[in-house]
Amino acid sequence: MRAIILGLITALSVAGAASADDKSDIQALNDAFSAAAHRGDTAAMAALYAPDAVMLPPDNSVVTGPAIEPYLGRLEKGAANLKLTTTDVVRLSPDFIREVGVASFDTLGDKPVNVKGTYVVVWKRVGGTWKLWTDIFH
Repeated sequence: MRAIILGLITALSVAGAASADDKSDIQALNDAFSAAAHRGDTAAMAALYAPDAVMLPPDNSVVTGPAIEPYLGRLEKGAANLKLTTTDVVRLSPDFIREVGVASFDTLGDKPVNVKGTYVVVWKRVGGTWKLWTDIFH
């Protein structure tokens, strides 16, 4: 019984105990994602996703696994100057982090518009590296 209680206390102390390093680590990954978008490098963007990732974009589709890279390619062709800003990070467990952030980009075309939106990402540690696991944006 004592082991169970100690295990629960340990689990509760890890969950939610995001550090400043977690936030800066996630922001650095977002900066890498944005840099890849600026280069038009959808392969580098997709490489930041876990193999079992799920993307829930604003068009109500569900995009998974290998379909993520071509979807990112379609998004990237219609936008420029992507900026992702991490506003909140919560450590859910040693291998999962929940991030909330703000995104902005410029549309392309005759009358470009600056678009701002919000997103939620659950990051999963895969082989020691943080990967986007669940990506919800609108």
